[in-house]
Amino acid sequence: MRHPIKHLQILWSLKTSDFSRSPTGRLAEIIDTAWRLVETRGWANVSMRTLAAELNIKAPSLYKHVKTREDIAAHIATKAFIQLGQSLHEHCESMEDLLAEYRSMARQNPNIYRLLTSSEFPRELLPEGLEPWAVTPFYLFTGHDPIKGQALWAFAHGMAILEIDARFAGPSNGSPADGVWEIGARAFDTQVFDQG
Repeated sequence: MRHPIKHLQILWSLKTSDFSRSPTGRLAEIIDTAWRLVETRGWANVSMRTLAAELNIKAPSLYKHVKTREDIAAHIATKAFIQLGQSLHEHCESMEDLLAEYRSMARQNPNIYRLLTSSEFPRELLPEGLEPWAVTPFYLFTGHDPIKGQALWAFAHGMAILEIDARFAGPSNGSPADGVWEIGARAFDTQVFDQG
């Protein structure tokens, strides 16, 4: 069994190039089109036929580039986890910055976020270590404590889902969610983690 702190140090030292799996050519076009369709329609509403029609090709032609619909999900998720990981690793100066970056990703790409966090997502198709690397900053802010790190992520994820599902009411120039994010950041930054 790996030592948790040493494992986190290894994850922190990884770079996005360690997960390099950037599609090229026709596959890149397929993935970019699928990303756009997922973002506008949601993953459940993107079939191989829908994607093929958008690309002006026949559905069987897609199978020259991807084996299954789940392969497309894995490519989209890989791209999204790399973007999320880069952003979280770069904005890890404070608890507020970390949560603001996480919130921003979910709000800017709500259907991609739903795909990443849904139970139907084929995680075994992701590059090894990508998902844990992307969220390593949550553990760093919690003193490398996996339980506290998961608690912080659970707060961020719950808030993100509630917000992108429009569960907070408020004027268009701001939402009560802003205050909840701020209070949560302060609570996790001071009370929860100071108690050890």
